[in-house]
Order: sequence, then C-alpha cells, then structure tokens
Amino acid sequence: MRINLLPSEIRERQRQRRRTVAAGVVGLLVVAAVGGFFFLQQVRLSSVEDELEQQQAVNAQLQQDINELQRFADLEAELLATRGLLDELLQNQVLWSGVLRDISLVIPGTAWLTALQGTVTAEPVATEGALPETPEGEAGLVGQITFTGNAFDHRTVALWLARLEDVSGFVNPWLSSSQKTEIGTTEVVEFGSSVDLSEDAITPPGGQR
Repeated sequence: MRINLLPSEIRERQRQRRRTVAAGVVGLLVVAAVGGFFFLQQVRLSSVEDELEQQQAVNAQLQQDINELQRFADLEAELLATRGLLDELLQNQVLWSGVLRDISLVIPGTAWLTALQGTVTAEPVATEGALPETPEGEAGLVGQITFTGNAFDHRTVALWLARLEDVSGFVNPWLSSSQKTEIGTTEVVEFGSSVDLSEDAITPPGGQR
C-alpha cells in the first residue's frame, strides 16, 4: 500500500505540468508533421515546375518547326491552286503545243513544212460533252489546219497524208495541191494539204491531250 504524503496542491501542479509537457510534445509533433508535409509539397512543386519548363521548351521547339514547315504547306497550296487554274484554262481548248508535237512526229524525214496555219472554227462546249456544229455544218469538228511544204517525191506526200490520219484528233486529211518545182538546182514536190480537227483534239479535264 502506497501513501502519497505530498499536498494536494503540489500533486495538481505536477499533473498540470505533465499535461503541458504532453501538449507541447504533441504540438511539436504536429508542427514537425506539417513542416515535413510542406517540405515534400515544395519539392514536388519544384519538380513539377521543372517538368513544365522542359515541356514548354519542347512545345516552343515544335512550334518553331511547325512555323518553318508552314511555308512549304503554303507553297504546296499555291501550287495546287495554280495547277487547278491552269487545268481549268486549258480544259476544252485546242492545245497547240500538243498539235505541233504530233505533227513533228509524223512528218516524213524527206519532207518539210514551209507554212502552217491553224484555226478553231467552233467554240468548244463542256456541258454534256457536246460540241457545236462548225460553220460548214459538219458536227464534231472544231477547227482546221492547213499546211504548205515540200517533199522529194509524190510518194512522200502520200505518206504524209496517211500519217496525218493516224494522229488522234486529226480527220479528213486533204491534198489541195501537189506539183513539181525546183529549189535552186534540186527538183522537189511542192504540196498544200489540210486536216480537220475533231473533238478528240480538245484538251480534256487535267490539261493534257
């Protein structure tokens, strides 16, 4: 059996002191916990800020690359627009550069042209694929080309007419004249011919015949 001989006032002060110490320890623990949590949050915030700066640098570089590539996209769009305009302008027209190329491919090596004249006698119409009649009333013809040239013999002139008929868009080859003449001391055949242009000579959509 224990007997406490201390006065009750002293015992009460001791209990209060113990409570105060315990409260202080608890308070210190709480402050330490809050401080630790705050420190961890600061570290995490600093890490997030670093990651954000790195991502912003990457985004800035990507945006710079996009800006540099955008001019190529603009050039491509301009090229496509120009090509579309060119195709629209050439569509349903007689492309004379193609006509001259075809003529150069079929003319015999022993013949040469001294004059060439091409005319379009009907305005091409794109609707429903129909073409108006020429002034002479023959449907499907859109123009005519007349030739003047020389050859070494009449057989070459006949070959010239036969080859004209093989060209797409050329129809009704016609020999208007063919007679012998002399150029200097060389005897040649001077000829005149013509060919009609059918609707196949018209440039289709896409700008090439």
